[in-house]
Amino acid sequence: MSTSFYDSLQESTLAKTMPQSIFFHALLIFGIGFGIHNTTKIKDATLLDITIVNMHSDKAPEEAELIAQVNQDASGDTNIKNRPTSMMASKSLNAPNELSPLASEKSSPNTPPVLNIAVLTTKGETFKRAPKVEEQPQEQDPTQKAEENADKAAEEKQLASEVAEREANYAKMPRKLYLTSVSARNAIEAEYIDSWAKKIERIGTTNFPVEAIRYKKSGQLIVEVTLDHHGSVVSSRVKKSSKSRILDNGALRIIKIAGDPSYLPLPKTVREKFDQLVITRTFIFDAGTPSNGNVHKLTTQ
Repeated sequence: MSTSFYDSLQESTLAKTMPQSIFFHALLIFGIGFGIHNTTKIKDATLLDITIVNMHSDKAPEEAELIAQVNQDASGDTNIKNRPTSMMASKSLNAPNELSPLASEKSSPNTPPVLNIAVLTTKGETFKRAPKVEEQPQEQDPTQKAEENADKAAEEKQLASEVAEREANYAKMPRKLYLTSVSARNAIEAEYIDSWAKKIERIGTTNFPVEAIRYKKSGQLIVEVTLDHHGSVVSSRVKKSSKSRILDNGALRIIKIAGDPSYLPLPKTVREKFDQLVITRTFIFDAGTPSNGNVHKLTTQ
């Protein structure tokens, strides 16, 4: 029984790989260790100083202070150990706190890059305009055209008729001569105005408004009187009121009484050129005062 177990164990895969597995696990456990890293040794370690020199010599120095790409025998007039520098080195590189202009330009985000853009030009016109196509007028319907012409002719005829009617009405309007005591152009006109005014004053004083006498109403107003060829009153109106209804109505009543049946006919020189005479006068009503014996009267200007 023990022999068969041993034989089966030799034939088993687990028996074959077990020694190898034990060996590798033991190596991992006992071969790898953990500890705290000591940074002091790194700080105290000797650093390797390397430089690049511009000049070289065939003879190597007995004691080298720096490692370089070629041999260089030390020389100079100072005891201070300095690094070899280039004779063409820029001053800006010797100052560690200063920035070179080139580095500043590269690091500046606000400076846009300058682009050299080549412009390709052509000679002559690149684009040609298409010829403008003239629209052909559409032929109008003869019937519609005839109707439009008829409407246009009717409008023109109506307009001409209105103009002719206005001219006829204007021609029928009476020719008026406007006169005042100042605007009389000749002696005949001035004499007629003076005669008319004296009659108005005489009739007005006799027919002075009773209420104006009772209430001692005095004042003045401007009236406009129109006479025809025969001297009859065509119209009369108050042009500027006296602000008293008694005096305004009294003036119009006096004009009517003085013109009944009519005033003197218009002078011949006026009738030949004008159809009507328009007289503008100022009526002055004086109701009287104790100083003049309370005598009332009407005067004109």
